[in-house]
Amino acid sequence: MKSFKQLALAAAVLAAPFMAQADLRAMDDSALSSVTGQDGISISGNFGGSVGNVKYSDNDTGGGSLNITNVGFTGFTISDANPLKIDVVTTSIGGTDTQQLAISLPNMTGTVSVGGIYVGGTYANGATTGAASIGSLAISDINMAGTTVKVWGH
Repeated sequence: MKSFKQLALAAAVLAAPFMAQADLRAMDDSALSSVTGQDGISISGNFGGSVGNVKYSDNDTGGGSLNITNVGFTGFTISDANPLKIDVVTTSIGGTDTQQLAISLPNMTGTVSVGGIYVGGTYANGATTGAASIGSLAISDINMAGTTVKVWGH
């Protein structure tokens, strides 16, 4: 009896996908043209990164340099409630409708920090030699909310 119940359950599970599709019907082009849906994608996440060194070199006769080391950006978060959105929009350019990929940036604040600023010396293998750091730098509350970037071919 137990094997009969298992067989009946297995048959019901296998038949379920066919029953779910029982009422699907083909749509002609005119009916399909009136169907609307939601499109586009949304992106959320936490973003951060680093740059080992940014070097400015003066090309005059004395030739000095400025090394900015251990540059990092942290705290850039895009929440699920207010994501970065990517969509296709149509814009009139020169009287011609053009489809564009629109990327809308949400409220996203963070901090850029610089661990060391060195005047003179050289930067190699992750270390600055021949100069002492003259300080550090932090740039806070960078906010690019409301920015929209549009991309299209031509």
